[in-house]
Amino acid sequence: MYYLLTYRAQQCLFATADDAFHCLQAWQQWAEAHTCNLIDYLLLPHCLQLVLQGRIQVYRTKTLVIQQLTDEELLASLARLGMHGRNYPFCGTYELYHASNCYAALGKAGFYALPYPLSVILKAKKNQSSKSARTVDCDEIA
Repeated sequence: MYYLLTYRAQQCLFATADDAFHCLQAWQQWAEAHTCNLIDYLLLPHCLQLVLQGRIQVYRTKTLVIQQLTDEELLASLARLGMHGRNYPFCGTYELYHASNCYAALGKAGFYALPYPLSVILKAKKNQSSKSARTVDCDEIA
């Protein structure tokens, strides 16, 4: 099963690239502790979104929402997480195109398979990032 985890904070989640990588590492360890695979992510100053695969309890508070995704919602979520394009360093899309710290499993060989081929996911991400008037669920980058 696939889930979208959204964590929102009033305080900035990171001030430097090192802070961002520590934040991502902590959430990756959280996912592993909950026996989930981190498929894709987008880290913004006040919001973190993760697509997870595994079995986890659906949850909702003011700062944390975990919702189960259908296959159609999964593709839309993966596309939204790519909205800043492949050159934004704090997202799984960046990892597909650049040598970087690898947090996301998207595009890597593994024991699980996504319901869509990587080419379909990349096309959805590219379409989302190329929209000129896009809506943003969490934050705009200043």
